[in-house]
Order: sequence, then structure tokens, then C-alpha cells
Amino acid sequence: MIAGNDEEKRSRIWEIITIVSTVLIIVIVAFFLIKMFTSNPLEGKWKSEDSGLLMTIDKNSVVLEWPEEFVDSGLEISLSYRIDKDTKTFTLIADEAALQEAIQESDDTLTEEELSSSVDTLAATYDYNVENRKLTLTDREYGEQMIFDKQ
Repeated sequence: MIAGNDEEKRSRIWEIITIVSTVLIIVIVAFFLIKMFTSNPLEGKWKSEDSGLLMTIDKNSVVLEWPEEFVDSGLEISLSYRIDKDTKTFTLIADEAALQEAIQESDDTLTEEELSSSVDTLAATYDYNVENRKLTLTDREYGEQMIFDKQ
């Protein structure tokens, strides 16, 4: 056995093991608590059940990708967003620079009107709900819902 018959060594080893395991448990719990309160619950890839819209949310932006059947050239645009975890609101913000960049990337196959209408319908404030890998965005103004599955 460890330390033979020396009771003092065994007690010291047991004390060290207890201290190390306690510190390890505290560090793990602190990590998960910090991650739970500081992480973005919407981060990741989400695909719309209805339209096939793919929404990729990272720390700084949202990339929206429309499938080619809805927009002729398969539109992809990057928008900024704000999230308020207390009131559970998600706001998509369209800026002119992102719209112009998307038009240039499409080799002018998209008109500014087509792009603006596609983006303006989504640039709004939504109430969000995440349950069982499903994201439900409810438009605060009109009450329309979009349901996304986590990819």
C-alpha cells in the first residue's frame, strides 16, 4: 500500500489528494458558471424550416445565406446584431456597407431593391426562445414567427 504502515504519511497524502480534488471541482464549477452567464445562447448555425435560410451567428456578426431557389444567385450577407439575454430579444441590424458588399459579390446579378427587400424583412427586433435545438424568433412588431433548427 501507499506509505506502508506509516499513518502520518498516509494522512498527509490523503490531505493532499482531498485539497487537489476540491480545487479541481471548484475550478470546473466556476468554468461552467462563467460560461453559462457569459455565452451567447444563439451562437451557431441555424436553418429555417420554412425557407431554408441559413443563419450563422458568431460573436460579432450574423451571416445570412438564402438558398438559390428563393434568391436567384444564392445570397449571402453579413449583418451585425444585438442580444439582450434579460429580455430575450435579438435585433438584426442592416448597414449600407454590408448591402453594397453583397451586391458587388453577386457580380451585379442582384439589384439593390431585391437585396434591400430581402434584408429589410429580417432587419428587426425579435423575441427569441431556444428549446430542444429549435430557435423561435417572434417579430415584436407583427408577431410573425420564424423557426430554425440547430445545425
